Amino acid sequence: MTNNEVPSGKEDSGTDAGPRRPDGPDGLAGPGQAGSPGRQASRAGGRRAGPRRPADTDGNAGLAWNVIGTLGAGMAFWGFVGWGIDRLAHLHNVFLPIGIVLGIAAAIYLVIYQAMRR
Repeated sequence: MTNNEVPSGKEDSGTDAGPRRPDGPDGLAGPGQAGSPGRQASRAGGRRAGPRRPADTDGNAGLAWNVIGTLGAGMAFWGFVGWGIDRLAHLHNVFLPIGIVLGIAAAIYLVIYQAMRR
C-alpha cells in the first residue's frame, strides 16, 4: 500500500472528504442559509456588484410615504365609518362625505403633530 492509497483501494487526493460545511469550499451554501448562491453570485471580491445608491440621510422619501399613507388611511377609515352610519340610519350618502372630510382633517392633524415632534 502506498502513501496515497486508502484501505478501500482508492487513491487519496489529499483533501479531506468529510462532510461539507454550509459554506463549502466553493463558497456556496445550502438552501435557506446565510451565504446562499444568489447572494454569493452577486458579490465580486467581497463587494456588492453594481453602483451603490447614496444613503438617504434625512429620510425625505420615508416621510413623504408616511404622509401619503396617513392621509389614505384616514380617508378610508373615517369614510368607512361614515358609510356604516349611512347604512344603519338608512340615509343615502350623508355621512360618507362627512367621514372622508373628517378623515382628511384627522390625518393632517396627525402629520403636523408628528412633524412637530421631530
